[in-house]
Amino acid sequence: MLRVLESSQNVREKQKSALGSVLSEAFGDHILMQEQKQSNSLIHKTKDTKCDKYIDMMFYTPLASDKYINRLVAWTTAHDEYTAAGEKKSKQFAHVEISFPFSIDNKCFEDDQTMGFSIVQHKTVSLKLKHWRPEYTAIRMYIDSCIYLKLYQTCTLLDLQKIKFDQVAMYGAVALPLHLLLSRNREEHGTYCSKIITEVLQQFKIGGQPFMQLIPCLSTPSLLYKYIKMCSNANSSS
Repeated sequence: MLRVLESSQNVREKQKSALGSVLSEAFGDHILMQEQKQSNSLIHKTKDTKCDKYIDMMFYTPLASDKYINRLVAWTTAHDEYTAAGEKKSKQFAHVEISFPFSIDNKCFEDDQTMGFSIVQHKTVSLKLKHWRPEYTAIRMYIDSCIYLKLYQTCTLLDLQKIKFDQVAMYGAVALPLHLLLSRNREEHGTYCSKIITEVLQQFKIGGQPFMQLIPCLSTPSLLYKYIKMCSNANSSS
């Protein structure tokens, strides 16, 4: 089993090493077929599913002093929402990550850190320890411990594959024809934050039926926020 170590680098490397021997079994066809049969939303606690774990979806709002490209992405993909008082607010996000608060052996990480899964420009897909700045907005999603483990394993496997950043798909998500976006794959072209996160959440049916209809290659951080928030509000009022 893995241990929470004092060195962040050691934590990451130990987890990858321990997972290596179980990845083939964890991602076998029989497991994927079993996951496809699940129909319940995992965004909230239900009577039929024991949702004893959670992940946090972390949405980044760039500051006025942030890089121009981050501010441009946030502005062009902005989403308007209304407060309880009827006030319209523009939600502008340039980046999104999944935050895992527990290690694979169910321990918290040291120094108030969590494992963040995503990809940024000029980098590859990664799962690494990090602190979260105030510019991040969190939406908590409750899931079953078994799903948490498999999602964590999936993100670890994707990290090991060193998938590159796809600038064309990221900047073209709101402009390029759908058939061109669908033709771009991880192996050849790479991916970007909201696309790969949408894909892994949908793989384990996290987020409810409306979220499952979101096309990953059209997903932006702000659109992903809209769908996650919509599912969260629907379940909290049911």
